[in-house]
Amino acid sequence: MFGKSATFAVALAILTAAGCASFPVRDPALDDARLSLDAARRNPQVAMYASVELNQAAATLRQADDLAASGGRYDDVHQLALLANQRAAAAQDVARVRSEQAALAAQRTATDARIQADVSQRQAAAAQLQAAEAQRQADQARNLAAAAPATYDYRRRANEPLYEAPVTSVRAVVGPPQQRCWVERQVVDSGSTGINVPGAVVGGIVGGILGHQIGSGRGQDLATGIGAVGGAVVGANVGRDSAGTVYTQDVQRCENVSTPAPVDYWDVTYNFGGYEHHVQTTSPPGRTILVNGQGEPRV
Repeated sequence: MFGKSATFAVALAILTAAGCASFPVRDPALDDARLSLDAARRNPQVAMYASVELNQAAATLRQADDLAASGGRYDDVHQLALLANQRAAAAQDVARVRSEQAALAAQRTATDARIQADVSQRQAAAAQLQAAEAQRQADQARNLAAAAPATYDYRRRANEPLYEAPVTSVRAVVGPPQQRCWVERQVVDSGSTGINVPGAVVGGIVGGILGHQIGSGRGQDLATGIGAVGGAVVGANVGRDSAGTVYTQDVQRCENVSTPAPVDYWDVTYNFGGYEHHVQTTSPPGRTILVNGQGEPRV
């Protein structure tokens, strides 16, 4: 009897060592994995950011429980329990990292929104300043338009009594001075060695003498001037190298003329009813001017 029991114990030990038998003893790794999975499920960050990793941990723990319940090998159950525990812990780590990344992204979004709001506020302030300036200019233009003198109708009204008012002063207002312009020939030196002044003087004299021999009267004067200018050009080029040449060109010259400019209008001052009045007319007035009872001119 004892011999049979000893033989069974030895056989059982051999089978256990070979991994061909199961122990009824519960693996503590299963309890650790279940505690880790419960902690991950209670973490709201895991449900939001690591739901896939949490489901993988739960599926691995179910495999370990099913294998233990069906009498699977102890080592296999133990390895599955350890894997479930690792996956539950990894789910919490992934959730924490993703939560921090989401917080940073939200912070950047908030910063960008604040910067955009500041830019929009500055743009709005600038737009308000522009609107205020535009309103000020509009008000100024409206005030100027309201202050502009209206064109008064000096025509005589029917049945309106008129009176003669003595003119006390008349001032003619004229426009800007006029100019008289003409074109004349001018000697130009294109080189840097200077004009042959003696040659120009001699050439001008000779050219003037030769031109004076041509024609008579106004034509003779014109020929003399052309000959003098041409002779001066030829004389100025005498003895110069090819680097520069003296030539003539047309030059416009202008001067103010003292001829009387046309009158723009007459500024007339007259007396009526003990008060001094002013009016602008397009023609010079006489010794008196016709006015109505308010001293307004009538034509």
